Amino acid sequence: MYGGDEFNAHLLLRYGYTKDFVEWFAPLVYRGVELPLNMLRAYHVFIRDIVDKQRENHNLVERKRKEWGFQSMKEVQVALQRLPDKVRDWGQAKDRNIILMCGQFVDMAISQYSDRKVMLLHSNPYDLRALEGKKLPPGFSVFSVHEQLLQWKMPKDVLISVEEILMNRATSRDSYTAQHEVFSHPRFNEWMRGQTNQALILVKILDDLLVKYPIGMILDHSELIYPGSILALLARKHGLPFINVQNHLTSDASIIPSRATHYAVWGPYMREWLSERGVSGEQIWEIGSLRLENNAKSIGKTREDLLAYYQLPEQRLLITYTTECYVSEINYQLMAWFEQLVKEQPVIVIVKAHPSDRMSYDDYLSDRILLSPHGFDLQEILNASDIVATISSTTALEGAMLGKGILALQPKLPYDYHINYNGYPYHLSKAGAGIIAKSAQELSSEAGRLLQESGYYQQVVDKGQMYLNHTMVMGTESPSERLRRFIDQLRG
Repeated sequence: MYGGDEFNAHLLLRYGYTKDFVEWFAPLVYRGVELPLNMLRAYHVFIRDIVDKQRENHNLVERKRKEWGFQSMKEVQVALQRLPDKVRDWGQAKDRNIILMCGQFVDMAISQYSDRKVMLLHSNPYDLRALEGKKLPPGFSVFSVHEQLLQWKMPKDVLISVEEILMNRATSRDSYTAQHEVFSHPRFNEWMRGQTNQALILVKILDDLLVKYPIGMILDHSELIYPGSILALLARKHGLPFINVQNHLTSDASIIPSRATHYAVWGPYMREWLSERGVSGEQIWEIGSLRLENNAKSIGKTREDLLAYYQLPEQRLLITYTTECYVSEINYQLMAWFEQLVKEQPVIVIVKAHPSDRMSYDDYLSDRILLSPHGFDLQEILNASDIVATISSTTALEGAMLGKGILALQPKLPYDYHINYNGYPYHLSKAGAGIIAKSAQELSSEAGRLLQESGYYQQVVDKGQMYLNHTMVMGTESPSERLRRFIDQLRG
């Protein structure tokens, strides 16, 4: 569903070179944790040019396929999980009563655990933004990984020991390191030293945290980067539950390899996708989305307010297009589609740019293609719309939550190492989430059907609702309440 159905050349090379990395540098162990396992996001960035250059070399890819033996992402997960030895069973200790979680879960924590002890981690700007202005209950505390990282320096004897291992790895089996496509890179040794030093400090900070405080459970939304990547391994070492709580639509590079003991996912599609990667059904809880559960509270302004802002007539079909961070050619191609659309059909298009989208759309604006208005929340714009259009954004799901129709824009996308490497951008069309438009002509034709065919709009909305129910657990119980129920069951 979320990509990786075909184990293509990109996946083979990315994870094959990852296998080489974690196996060759496995002797780099600190406090029972293999340090390379905490460097995978940075390593994947480092090998990008190598993978991009080699992926179309058919002979090399087939040779590497035989060398590594990978045929599926399930096999990758098994090979790269590499759990540390379990030395304690703190998860069974009743006196370990603190729940450790990332700062982005503060709203859930306040609503469900105000009478409990909770430690919130600040490790990035998103945590800080979530925590700002929040009045925390008496049993709550905040631990800043970021501040600790700036303060700590590793003891000299540890650094000397690690340097000896690095030198041994770099000089032994010369034919291997000298010929290896990654390890022979002129910048690799310098990169490796920097990453190793940071990993050492982070493992020490987080392991000390678990030893010092009676933490009995850990919740995070990512194992891709620290602190989640390290905490998942330390949780296995100390016998603590680590719950990977889904925060976004997820694809392979965002979660594989994973070491979580449990997964709190949005719904059936994610459960199925994880199961295909070897995660046991007993480890997976369907809870819905903590991040999206309070979206409706952001809605104050109405459709009438939006129409009045633009001085638009009520009867026009209103389409909101939410952009994504694809290459400029793709976003401009879609704007050209919308230019043709408004010439052929009496519709209004509102362009809501992604927060990271720095492109200018001024050349495409007109009295019927408009930029999203200042002072309106995303949820207010979606709620005022008839159709939510996007390539693969979560906004399609958010629109369905508000009862809107989904328009999956499906231009031919170029390969991209980070955002189009395994088929993920086509998940809306695979799910049959609504209208599928692969060209300007199809877009105009479908808009015409919406305007002219009685009942067609409701058919599109119904498809969106079917997609919503397969993607997200809905109901009267909130995602926060479901998560607490599962956690309470786990703790006994």
